[in-house]
Amino acid sequence: MIKKIESLLVGDRGEKSLSDYRRAVLTGYSILITIATSAYYIILNWFYRYNPSAYLYYILIAVLLVAMVLNKAGRHWFAKCIVLSILDLVVFAFSSREPPVPSSFIFFIMSSLMALILFDAREKKSTAVFLLLSTSLYFIARYSTFSLVQATPIDEQYMVRAYNNNLFIVYAFSILAVYFLVRINYTVEASLQNREKQILEKNKILTKTNEELDRFIYSTSHDLRAPLNSIEGLINLSEHTTDPEDLRTYHQMMRDRIRKLENVLTNISQYSKNAKLEVEKKHINLREYVNLALYDIRYMEAANRVRVEVDIPDNLTIDTDPMRLSIILNNLISNACKYSDQGKTDPYVAIRAIVTPPKTTITISDNGEGIDEVQQPRIFSMFYRGTTRSTGSGLGLYLVKEAVEKLGGTITLSSVPGQGATFTVVL
Repeated sequence: MIKKIESLLVGDRGEKSLSDYRRAVLTGYSILITIATSAYYIILNWFYRYNPSAYLYYILIAVLLVAMVLNKAGRHWFAKCIVLSILDLVVFAFSSREPPVPSSFIFFIMSSLMALILFDAREKKSTAVFLLLSTSLYFIARYSTFSLVQATPIDEQYMVRAYNNNLFIVYAFSILAVYFLVRINYTVEASLQNREKQILEKNKILTKTNEELDRFIYSTSHDLRAPLNSIEGLINLSEHTTDPEDLRTYHQMMRDRIRKLENVLTNISQYSKNAKLEVEKKHINLREYVNLALYDIRYMEAANRVRVEVDIPDNLTIDTDPMRLSIILNNLISNACKYSDQGKTDPYVAIRAIVTPPKTTITISDNGEGIDEVQQPRIFSMFYRGTTRSTGSGLGLYLVKEAVEKLGGTITLSSVPGQGATFTVVL
């Protein structure tokens, strides 16, 4: 009900701030209260057949209706100026007549409050002008004989009733005005607290990003420089020999270094995409993406010596980001193959998926080397290498965790050294 009234008084909020919107609503309520007060006195005067300058009430209502239209049309400043101007003039007209009506002076308090509340801090001049207007009219009406209306005898009981009514009206309006001020203040405080929270979160993210960037530049420059230096050394060696066997060995070593460079560049590309691109979910077949990941590692040294089990239905589809899913699958499956235990009779990698709407759980298990309990909390850190066998950039599992978090999921590790490891991804 209140929302409908506010919509009737102000219309849609649009691009107005909440503070401006609530001041516009208070302007509308002020107009309604003043119109209701005028209508009440028109009826009261008609009932008691007491009609001193009743035309002022009609003028007041007509002007206030114009202000209401302007307020709803978004011309809030003009609406406020019209309301305060006509209210001050009508109050002055009734309070300056003879004999004086003390209860009319109470409305100068109401008009002064309205000037303080309806205008915000950006409209200090408007506030000062209308405060000065109310004060000046009060003193003229109180201490001069100037009057805008004719002298009329007034019944004493009417005077008492008018005083009680006016006191109640001004009191009710004061409560309403304070209530709106408290709401505005609460809104501003809540907004500031939310802004402070956002700034702290952004500072935290920025600090993390700067730290990662420092490590990223240092480590990637080393990972790029080392293979290039090795390749340059191997080229020099190959230039000083004609032995086919030596040349074959040098060429193979060069290919290994080039593959390492390619791996570093791939990780850098994945890091950039995951950090910058927005999540774009699509309806995809999970088994197809697992097959693509297995296809990408087909030339890995240990891949042809590891048995791969895929327990995923051919028709299993999920809604996720294809690029980030590829990052997760490629890195986890390649690591499972890379760190397989070739000394075991049946080294294997098992890939399974279970859908329990709205979640999808993917597990990638192996019976390889496993991961030491001391190292497990650190394996998702940037550039962390948990074993001397590691030839990668140290970005793989970090990228997996970042991609999983971008998708709003979780990743956990369960591992026993010498028995294998299981990564569980829930998306």
